[in-house]
Amino acid sequence: MKFPEKPFLSVYKPSYIVFVLFGLALDLISKFVIIQKMQAYESIPILGDFFRLSLTFNTGFVFGLFQNNALPSLFATGFAIIFLFFYRWTNSELGNPWGWNLVMAGAFGNFFDKFFVKIPGEGFRFGFSPERPGIEFIGVVDFLDFEWPDFLLFERWPAFNVADSCVSIGIVILLLTMDWKEEESSRS
Repeated sequence: MKFPEKPFLSVYKPSYIVFVLFGLALDLISKFVIIQKMQAYESIPILGDFFRLSLTFNTGFVFGLFQNNALPSLFATGFAIIFLFFYRWTNSELGNPWGWNLVMAGAFGNFFDKFFVKIPGEGFRFGFSPERPGIEFIGVVDFLDFEWPDFLLFERWPAFNVADSCVSIGIVILLLTMDWKEEESSRS
């Protein structure tokens, strides 16, 4: 990968950086409040069984796959952030910048969350410790829990958080705003 030619602040404008920092703060604050107010694996119905707040910890990857792989998950997230950062910088014309900002806010939110041990009912403590999963909660805090039709892979949709929401919405925005015509013309 070559070093980007465009000036950093022409791609990552100050308003975009503030937005990413705001998304990161919103994610980490929401996780902190949930950790302080709930116990591990506690569920609080909000809209009956359709929507609940359920405190869970994801020590794996997307959709809770490959649990108890905190260290590989940390490295994969770090690599993804670096890749996306430089990809966006070298391809700034691709997709809506606010889609990129949402993806970056979410990626940073989950990345930073992986560095903290969670103490339900108390808060966070800095200190990544993958050797004690189950004793100390080291995974990403997930708490938004929605019902899902039983016949579609999961009985309930895997719990998620604000960062996951940012990434998902950002990816949809990017998919809808990318210039696919250039891609089609190169195949002809």
